[in-house]
Amino acid sequence: MRDRWTPLVIWACLSCGMSAAADVPRPDFSPASGAHGPALEVTEENDWFAGTDRHYTQGLRALYLGAESGVPCGLRDFAVLGFRAETWRWGVEVGQQIFTPENLKAKLPQAYDRPYAGWLYAGLALQRRGVTSGAGLPVLENVQLQVGIVGPAALAKEEQNAAHFLGGFGRAAGWRNQLGNEPGCALKYQRMWRLSPEGRRDWGAELLPHAGASLGNVDTSARLGGTFRVGWRLPDDFGVQTIDALGLAAGGRAGRAGQRRWGGYVFVRPEARVVGYNEFLDGSLVRDGPCVGRRPFVGDIQGGVVLVLARLDLAFTVGYRSAEFYGQHCEDAYGSIAVSLKL
Repeated sequence: MRDRWTPLVIWACLSCGMSAAADVPRPDFSPASGAHGPALEVTEENDWFAGTDRHYTQGLRALYLGAESGVPCGLRDFAVLGFRAETWRWGVEVGQQIFTPENLKAKLPQAYDRPYAGWLYAGLALQRRGVTSGAGLPVLENVQLQVGIVGPAALAKEEQNAAHFLGGFGRAAGWRNQLGNEPGCALKYQRMWRLSPEGRRDWGAELLPHAGASLGNVDTSARLGGTFRVGWRLPDDFGVQTIDALGLAAGGRAGRAGQRRWGGYVFVRPEARVVGYNEFLDGSLVRDGPCVGRRPFVGDIQGGVVLVLARLDLAFTVGYRSAEFYGQHCEDAYGSIAVSLKL
């Protein structure tokens, strides 16, 4: 008797489950919905774009952000006071950064020059979008965890030598002095706000303040800054982000008016940071090796242009950074090219 009823019970459960699934609204990623679909972004940064060849010399990152969905109840209240989350999405990234001294011809470590170092990592990110509880300002919150390896295993020497060979440049002579192999990690948090004038106009300007902090042997710092942008049909995002930023780009659509349109803008972004520890300046935590005297206060200013298309964003950024260590002769500069495909 029990065997006779088993198929009927299974059929009834499947029918109920399929009916319930049919009643659950599926995420709407149409242009009018306001929700962001998946996005794939590749960013290349190099000091060659700014006409230099020293310190932070190259960075490459591939980033994937999944589609936004409704925030689960357990994560809806997981935030500092003053923020109500409406959507969330997961992200994954892989990247590499390369650091060299100013004097690339010296074979021996230089006491007042930045050490050679490479950083190869992978990361997970949780991104939530919502509004402030009071004024209802748009907010973007990022939590990232990056883990990887510092040292020869990061393959920075091989990558730079290959790039210099293909570009017809001489090889750096002191890679044997780079920081030794050591696991690295960084836990990053950032919150951004978007202040826009009332009304929807094709031409517009916005201010996007941000604040955040990083904790880990790769980077322990606190940061405060903001982005001012002006352009045609500003997208419903929080601006393009560099590899070193504490946040991730969200890849919004241009215009916020219900159809896929093109747009573009120019921006400027100043940032101040207080640095507590930097692996690439302070040296290894577990072994003796090259290091320099880190400056505790560093300033950045970035500017660039972004073209926003229906499915593609193209961004070019130039960044300038004040001296990061004692004995540094001049500020650093680099350029960044980012291509973001909205899937």
